[in-house]
Order: sequence, then C-alpha cells, then structure tokens
Amino acid sequence: MFNGTTIGWLKLEKNEVGNKSNLQLTSEIKTNILFPIKVFSKETSTYENGKLIYSSQFRKTNGKTKIDKEIKLNENQYEIIENNKKTKLSCPVIDTNLLSLFFQEPKYIKEVYCDNQQRFIKPIKMEDGSYKMKFPNGYCNSYYYKEGICIKVKVEHKFYVAEIIIKH
Repeated sequence: MFNGTTIGWLKLEKNEVGNKSNLQLTSEIKTNILFPIKVFSKETSTYENGKLIYSSQFRKTNGKTKIDKEIKLNENQYEIIENNKKTKLSCPVIDTNLLSLFFQEPKYIKEVYCDNQQRFIKPIKMEDGSYKMKFPNGYCNSYYYKEGICIKVKVEHKFYVAEIIIKH
C-alpha cells in the first residue's frame, strides 16, 4: 500500500520437505511516483539443516532488469553469481536472510543476511514491537509480528514510504 491505496500484490510461499525449507516471494507493483513505475520481483531461498544453501533475487523495473543475482553454498563457501560473474563471499554460514523474516520473528536472532547488500544487518527491536533493519544506503524496513507471525512490513525509501500488509 502507498498513501492508503493498494498498488500491487505479493505472494509468499513456504514449503518444507524433510530437512529442506524453500521460501519464495513474488510481487508486482504498479504506481505513479513522479512517473509510472511497474516493478516485478521474485526472491527464493533454500535452507537445508538450518543453513542457506541457495538464494536468488530477480527484479525488473519498467521492463528493465535491475537485479538478477544468485548465492550458492559450495563446499562451505558462498558464491555470488551476478552478471555472469562469480565472486566468493567471505562470511559465516547464513542461517537467516531478509526473506526468512516474512516467516520467522527475529526474536533471538543477532544478525540477518541481506542478499541485496551482501552483508549482515542487526535487527533493532523498536518500542512499537517491530524489528527495524537499517541498511547502509540509508533505507530501512520494519517488520511487525503478531503471535510470531509477520503481519506487516513498512518499507522506508528515499522517495517513499510503503507498507506490505500480509493477509493470512
């Protein structure tokens, strides 16, 4: 929602089979902020035995691909594939990323991996009960939970503030 108006849709899915958990977010937004904007996004994360083994991000804005990135765990080291280029990521095992916050309250989590920024962010517990994630670029997301279930995400960007209202 933007300025009280529905501007798009978002679908969240979680499938668990044995020791694997697959998360997926698909969304489409159509609005007009200074000019018409249409954004399609798809994010996936696969966890095995509690650790991230694969994630992908794809985002297209007004027909132009903005993000097309994958992270794979290969022999206990993460590899990022973006623009047909592979780079190694030096970091500990990832057990929580931003996508997983839609499915899990970060009550006892010290840091969350941000796939887009390629770094860990500490969730900040706010007085209103939300968990704020402040990104290095100055933007932030606030995740709201009711009985451990995410019910809303407030996205604060340089040019706008929008809310994702989750219906269960």
